[in-house]
Amino acid sequence: MTDHQDEIPIESTEDQLLDHEYDGIQEYDNPLPLWWKAIFWGSIFFAPLYIVFFHFGPGVLPNDRYDAVMTAFYDKQAEELLALGEITDTTLDGLKMSDSMMSTSKKVYSARCATCHGVFAEGGIGPNLCDTFWLHGNRLTEIHKTIVNGVPEKGMLAWKNQLPPGQLMAMAAYVGTLQGSNPPNPKAPQGKDLDPAGMVVVEEGELEEPAETVLDPDAEVSTEESAGTP
Repeated sequence: MTDHQDEIPIESTEDQLLDHEYDGIQEYDNPLPLWWKAIFWGSIFFAPLYIVFFHFGPGVLPNDRYDAVMTAFYDKQAEELLALGEITDTTLDGLKMSDSMMSTSKKVYSARCATCHGVFAEGGIGPNLCDTFWLHGNRLTEIHKTIVNGVPEKGMLAWKNQLPPGQLMAMAAYVGTLQGSNPPNPKAPQGKDLDPAGMVVVEEGELEEPAETVLDPDAEVSTEESAGTP
């Protein structure tokens, strides 16, 4: 302590000292400010009201409002894309550039798809979405068709009645971003080994190109069509 501090003994103050000492340091027993106590007790009473209103009542959480706004955005963008004509691989590939779309699609995947395809898309009831083997094609238009129509004979739901058009397109793009990732405990390969362009790998260095897939936005999508999990 400095000489100036030594000149003002603690005992000369009117504050009450606590009866403990650490390394020669004593502590005053001063009450907390009223404004601090008001905030503290106010928070305690406010917290349960907030939980009841927003988690069990009519309140809408900020993330739910955000998801609603993004869903409306997807729908509008889907209408604009469909107005341009056919849904192509190039159109869907462009959606990968939207961070907000991919972030929301990841949440949708976790909520809707992870049960069958795994938390990391490593596969479970459904196939692995990260390797190069595919049952129904790996091009984005083929993935989109599979998501839209589902695979009823294998238990995959047709998502066309569950998600808006824009979200369906974004989900196809999101699944495309999973290619080449290395999830833990991946499921054994299923289907044909395809390169990024959708060509079947027949032998090392030899590729067989499948028929081109283009989706007609004006054509009605039927669950009876041949489709399945990616």
